[in-house]
Amino acid sequence: MAESAPGYSKLYMAKEALYGFRPCPAEFLPKDYPDLSNKLAVVTGMNTGIGLEVVKLLYSKNCNVIGVVRSTEKGLSARTKILEEIKESKGSIEVIGNCELSDLTTIKSAASEITRAVAGRPISIIIHNAGIMPESNRGVSKQGHELIFATNVMGPQLLQHFLDPLFLKSDDSLKRIVWVSSGAHFFGFSQYGINWENPTFEGVDLKSRPSSMRLYGQSKAANIFQAKAWATRNADMVENLKCVSVSCYPGNIRTELQRDMENSMLMRFLKPLLYGPEYGAYTELYAALSSELTSNSQGAYVVPFGKIHEPREDIKAGLQNGTDLKLWDWVEKKIENYF
Repeated sequence: MAESAPGYSKLYMAKEALYGFRPCPAEFLPKDYPDLSNKLAVVTGMNTGIGLEVVKLLYSKNCNVIGVVRSTEKGLSARTKILEEIKESKGSIEVIGNCELSDLTTIKSAASEITRAVAGRPISIIIHNAGIMPESNRGVSKQGHELIFATNVMGPQLLQHFLDPLFLKSDDSLKRIVWVSSGAHFFGFSQYGINWENPTFEGVDLKSRPSSMRLYGQSKAANIFQAKAWATRNADMVENLKCVSVSCYPGNIRTELQRDMENSMLMRFLKPLLYGPEYGAYTELYAALSSELTSNSQGAYVVPFGKIHEPREDIKAGLQNGTDLKLWDWVEKKIENYF
């Protein structure tokens, strides 16, 4: 368990919540992106929403993209849609299906397919974009873990384990990892956002679980920690290769992420205030491509639509006092049997 967390300001939380609905205009736009010929990006959740827009923009800049999805059929459909819309690209899109991030048994085989698709080429960009935000707090993964944490935290970390040997090579000047978080991390638990006694709520009666927003907030706090912890755990290679690993809150975006909450009173109220998915892509691609981020930016928290803010104060402290590493190592122990 991490040391006792410092307090955090509800005023800052309110300020950041308001910023999410009225963020700064996007300044780093597709016209500013570099040519990505011969670059390779791996993007999870590419068949819909922000992920679809991210792949579309990368491909429009001649990037080779490997899209990782649960449903091969939906991934191929998204690929066809992009190819029909963008005719001039010199890049490519390959779809790797059957990667269910909540089911740890599927990730190694998906990683083997990614390795095949990479075929020895440099990987320049990894974007852990896929995730869930269900209305229900009662989901359980096949391994018995709380479903939101399993999908948003454990699955991406296990996938990154398999991508590391492909990514951590001196083969390209661009090396970025984006861990997609959310402003909802402010709703995580009081101690660094994490329920340290049992983050996966194993053995806890479903009726005794906290709200789905608290669970989602926990997973998004964990993503912020993962960005910094990955860089620290791979510090020598990261320094030599000038890798950059950051977290990213894409914005308050209309996507299928809210599909389980579509008919809720909250979503009916918020929907007119949400931005289109292309705006979320602008944020993620600022994190992936902007020269403003350097190897001194490890663990930075990118917010819409391409700015750097501070996360909740206790989580900010956790990035400096080793709490991020405690969370990373705890997850590593939970997933090591699937290496």
